[in-house]
Amino acid sequence: MCRAWLAVVLALLAALPAAAEPEVEPWSRWRGANGAGDGGERRFPIEWAVADASWIATVPGRGHASPVIRAGRIYTASADEEASKRFVTCHSLADGKALWSREIPGPIDRHHVQNSSASGSVAVGDEGVYWMWAAGDGLRVEAFTLEGQPTWHVDLGPYEGEHGFGGSAAVCGDLVIVPNDQEGESFVVALDAATGRERWRLPRESGKSGYATPLVIDGPSGPQILLTSNAHGVTGIDAATGRVLWERKCLPKRAVASPVLAGPLAIGTSGDGGGDTTLVAVRVPDGAAKSAEPELVFRLDRSAAPYVPTPLPVGERLYLWGDRGVVTCVDAATGEVRWRGRVGGTFSASPIVVGGTIRNVSADGEMVTLADGDEFEVLGRATLGEECRATPAVVGGRMVFRTASRLIALDAESP
Repeated sequence: MCRAWLAVVLALLAALPAAAEPEVEPWSRWRGANGAGDGGERRFPIEWAVADASWIATVPGRGHASPVIRAGRIYTASADEEASKRFVTCHSLADGKALWSREIPGPIDRHHVQNSSASGSVAVGDEGVYWMWAAGDGLRVEAFTLEGQPTWHVDLGPYEGEHGFGGSAAVCGDLVIVPNDQEGESFVVALDAATGRERWRLPRESGKSGYATPLVIDGPSGPQILLTSNAHGVTGIDAATGRVLWERKCLPKRAVASPVLAGPLAIGTSGDGGGDTTLVAVRVPDGAAKSAEPELVFRLDRSAAPYVPTPLPVGERLYLWGDRGVVTCVDAATGEVRWRGRVGGTFSASPIVVGGTIRNVSADGEMVTLADGDEFEVLGRATLGEECRATPAVVGGRMVFRTASRLIALDAESP
């Protein structure tokens, strides 16, 4: 009788949802939901070797597109520059198996040594997969079904950028928001996610070419698109119409990192390769009426502001992971420095928070883990064995890294 009762209990437990494997918000865009880089509460190994990975998969060619994850599938992009081909690929999150790969032929332009011909990340919506790429003769957007069938292609005209291309689109409901801040004709355009038809276009002044991913935020009268650029600073536009709702011109250099929200504040950064960087915190207007110039709450200079890595808001703290291996933690409401520490290395990827830790991967492929807290504490390091300029993705109990030519999956520790 006891054995029979035990069998019943075990069967009931097996039928329950796995509480130890919470499924966080899908990582359907660069750095996950709201671009916030929040990987949930699961704890992952701090010091580990590639041999400890759950699986390793190879992508065709090379690239720096960060992985995105939705419904158990990983999407990314890469390029074979010698063959003048780019690829959008889909792999299984469970075992790394390649599910589909779509080849996109096209010209290859020269780019910065730290860039690639596939640095922009894929965005995934309910019905499709979207990726943008560019060479000098044009900026294109490609759309596929979730099963990898091509649905539409849009050519948005010439592209002019000093360091090559690296922009990423964002999905907002049934719209694909395409940023195009370049040194030629600049604009942001909303395409119909099902057909690629242009729904609205907002002309923009041209400045230094930028790579910031649009951020979709909740506004008082509907979704807003938050943009950062050299020419316009920090801008909020109505997602349905493309109308400018508010704007603060406050970014003197190129906007490479993407905007994020820290409570009521929109955080934007700009800079250049020489280290002349600026971070601004602008209060997002809470009314529906257009605001000529929202409040600039604080501004930080090169000693704290990153150039390429996007800031990471975590509660009352804002982590600023510098390109040259200096990490600064500031008060998210005031910008007051809480601590600063040096981890070494150079960084293009952006930090994420997961399981009470702050993590980022250096260009040399070293993952550095810090404590999420009011003191600088390096918890450990691990090496991926290859160049890495992509931000990791986390869904449930699995963290996925994208190196130049591989995907590497790491499992969370047992609860």
